[in-house]
Amino acid sequence: MREGLVSDSAESANLRDRIITASVLVPVAVLASLAGGWLFLCLALPLMCIGILEFFVMEKDRPMQGSSLTGIPTALAIVLGFYLGSDWLWQAALGLGLAATLALEIARQPRRPDYALAQVGTTLCGILYLAFPTAFLVSLRNRPEDGLMWLFVVYAITWGTDTFAYVFGRFFGRTKLAPLISPNKTVEGAIGGIICAWVLAFFILLVAGRLEPRLAPMIVVGPFLAVGGDLFESGLKRIFRVKDSYVAGFNVFPGHGGVLDRIDALVWVASWVFFYLVSSGTA
Repeated sequence: MREGLVSDSAESANLRDRIITASVLVPVAVLASLAGGWLFLCLALPLMCIGILEFFVMEKDRPMQGSSLTGIPTALAIVLGFYLGSDWLWQAALGLGLAATLALEIARQPRRPDYALAQVGTTLCGILYLAFPTAFLVSLRNRPEDGLMWLFVVYAITWGTDTFAYVFGRFFGRTKLAPLISPNKTVEGAIGGIICAWVLAFFILLVAGRLEPRLAPMIVVGPFLAVGGDLFESGLKRIFRVKDSYVAGFNVFPGHGGVLDRIDALVWVASWVFFYLVSSGTA
């Protein structure tokens, strides 16, 4: 009985922290998104850097740990390249960053080139996982006529899925979705989150006068990727045996476990929306 009360109390405290954090961060994110430009970039870049740091720290004490020393500057240059519309900048940054990582790790462990190659690989994974989705978000927001709309479509899919999956799971959840990866997630919660995300995203397109049949597949698939992105990050934590992703001193989202825990779905949805719009000729 006592254990149950302690568990309920801890859960209530965690929920309170989540609500307080969201009440502060959501308005900041919305205002920065409305402003766009350098203000939006200045919000995105620090969060991306902390997320990459969390990704690499999860791999600590392993030969394959990625390099923050080269990975973070490379990521910053990639996002700036997209922001400035300079393909050569992000391409050069990616090539030079990986070359620098290889040279650095070979210098550190000249007798273990296999370790150096592994660290180049995980550094690249961190860049692909976080830098490019951040760049895609910035690129979407920079669209002169409809950038804000696409950004809010991404938010509707991501936040709608996450928020309503939590609500439906809390009140109606019975069937475990992926018990070995994330025991608290339920099928009922996922279904509720997906449906509500569809409603929100289609509503934004309707209000913006962009409710077109060719955009329907993008909206329909988006929430499934949001759920998948959440499970992917949970799987990473299982693999590296960490409970939360945050790094000591950089827990900017109290009650949420870390930056990666907050953007795990966003990076997948942002990438999907960006590539869908580009490939369909919409953006």
